[in-house]
Amino acid sequence: MIHIHQTHDYELLASLNREVQEHHHFLYPDVFKPYDKDTVLPFYKEALKNKGYAFVADFDNKPAGYVLLFIKELPENLFQYAQHFLLIDQIGTLKDFRGKGIASALLQKAAEFAKENGTNQMRLNHWTMNENAGALFLKNGFTYFNENMWKYL
Repeated sequence: MIHIHQTHDYELLASLNREVQEHHHFLYPDVFKPYDKDTVLPFYKEALKNKGYAFVADFDNKPAGYVLLFIKELPENLFQYAQHFLLIDQIGTLKDFRGKGIASALLQKAAEFAKENGTNQMRLNHWTMNENAGALFLKNGFTYFNENMWKYL
């Protein structure tokens, strides 16, 4: 059974981030650093102090995944209207719990949180080689609206 709850436990979030960070480091070792809990702990502590919101999914009373969210307000400018949306900054499910609907449940919780906070839009990004993440997001109704590219010289 999946149970999702809000958390302020930055140490738990830092631990749950391990597999996400290691996966990104594996896919893009020239971009992502190896996981180091002591290094990421202050990030989560500060994020939760500065308008970051985190939810943890427990499966059979064991932490199985998390999502880190930020409510974003972009002011109107000469080119674009003002924007108000929920940014899904990070989401991850531990390997032992994948395929059980945990990430989808976390995305649903994020959608509920977005509506509760007056927005009807969620945004996220994922790295191209993380094909499982892309498939998950498409399956959960996300569509592409902006793509980044790079070129090494």
